[in-house]
Amino acid sequence: MREIRNLGDACSEIVDCAHKTAPIDEEGQFFAVGTPAMRDGDIDYAEARRISYETFRDWTSRLRPRFGDLLLAREAPVGPVARIPEAENVAPGQRTVLLRPREMVVESRFLYYYMISPTMQSELEVRASGSTVAHLNVADVRLLATPGIPTYPTQKAISEVLGAFDNKITANTQIRILVDDLLQTRFRHLTRGSGTAELRDIADVNVRKTNPQPGSSLRYLDISSVGQGGYANPEKTPWEAAPGRARRGLTSGDTVWSTVRPNRRSHALVLDSDPLLVASTGLAVLSPKLGRTAGTYEATRREEFVAYLESVAEGSAYPAVRGDRFETAPIPDLDATEWETFEQIALPLRMRVHAANVETRALKGMRDELLPLLMSGKLRIRDAKQHIAEVI
Repeated sequence: MREIRNLGDACSEIVDCAHKTAPIDEEGQFFAVGTPAMRDGDIDYAEARRISYETFRDWTSRLRPRFGDLLLAREAPVGPVARIPEAENVAPGQRTVLLRPREMVVESRFLYYYMISPTMQSELEVRASGSTVAHLNVADVRLLATPGIPTYPTQKAISEVLGAFDNKITANTQIRILVDDLLQTRFRHLTRGSGTAELRDIADVNVRKTNPQPGSSLRYLDISSVGQGGYANPEKTPWEAAPGRARRGLTSGDTVWSTVRPNRRSHALVLDSDPLLVASTGLAVLSPKLGRTAGTYEATRREEFVAYLESVAEGSAYPAVRGDRFETAPIPDLDATEWETFEQIALPLRMRVHAANVETRALKGMRDELLPLLMSGKLRIRDAKQHIAEVI
């Protein structure tokens, strides 16, 4: 068996991205996936650039990505990893490297789990260099040490074990998608023919300010943590390490909206009851009035709301919306009974989605903990399967 000393040994191809921005095609069925679109081990298509087939062909002329290849972010930030989907409609965007696992040497899913493991993520962080922006070049990526990779049959067995977590995570994602579609349709029917009101009628904007608390901790939710309809749960950090923008108070039921580049639609409903959560001033915090939690979130998902934010954004390079502009954003003009009827249906469903999200966080944590134990032999695959059967 070929000795696997580094990523160059593990991969038959390691190809850098095109060093330019892909032209957007709003009707395109292909995607250029750069680092902003690589989120939490997956591809966030809302952050990817839609491109035409012609651009996709040009961007992949050196190596056309295929199902099972990996994308590795080598800059801004270093470390995120995603697999090329079965549709094979993804081109490497800026600051990424395409990895093709060497056949019969390294199994694709195993390499994905290996690369997202805390050990390898720490190694990538240590290897990254740069005076202003941490980065890796392709040579660095090739020479990245890969200790402890087991035999190919063991890799496959480990992938099958960890894949059980991903199957459940995928099912949880489908719950969110189905609820989003159902409530969007329901709200559209409810608001058909309604007049226009303003957001301040059902929610307050940026009403809670949080001051630094030396000696305590926080979970800092910044713009980069928020995607389209969700957010990555922040790690606990000391207040002394928090940026000066950590000032927005958050509570369960708030909706957060990125004030920067509203066309990206970075927004989420926060249902964590965590007093440590603090938002960046780059996020508008929309606190619903009594009985309007799900309604506020749904009203701010509408095309009319997004179009308004785009129209009042200021600045060319980084268009941003002032907090007070959110107060007068358009929402449907519904009476109290209509709002309450929607809330009774929507809030339990949103809570179900939140429960699925919380479960997904736990599953990802267990998956990442199991990998080094399985690789080292400290945990037998048979025992791991039994443990997973009890958990999932």
